[in-house]
Amino acid sequence: MTLRSRYLWQIALGQQPPAELPSDLASVRVGLALGLPTIDTLVEDGTDVGPVKYCLDHHQLVVPVEAETVHRWRAPHSDCVPAARFWNCGVGGYRGCSGLWVNRPSTNGTAVTPAGALHDALSLTRARLATAPGSFSRHLEARCA
Repeated sequence: MTLRSRYLWQIALGQQPPAELPSDLASVRVGLALGLPTIDTLVEDGTDVGPVKYCLDHHQLVVPVEAETVHRWRAPHSDCVPAARFWNCGVGGYRGCSGLWVNRPSTNGTAVTPAGALHDALSLTRARLATAPGSFSRHLEARCA
């Protein structure tokens, strides 16, 4: 698996979330095929992007957002759960979730990615990828197995 980005990121070698993240957050979970280009789009647009976790086992991205997002997130391409208990990608059973936390070097203490901007960027990226020549929509709906 390749974790590509057009931008620099700092990698935290550990599975614990960064210390600056409060416990009363939510996390949006989305497949890497859709999530990675979406995060790059947000950075390109100048949106402050907080820490992001790459789940290497399940090919998912976990993006911390504001806590009140859980009750209003209605997106077919991702889900949103309370982050205090779910810093993983939500897979049950014996196999846990491992991954790397990454952060933009220039975030200046940005704690979370704005939920509204993330939702809009996910929707636009999904539409763009779905209509691209040679695209396969099954890759956009990658979920934990």
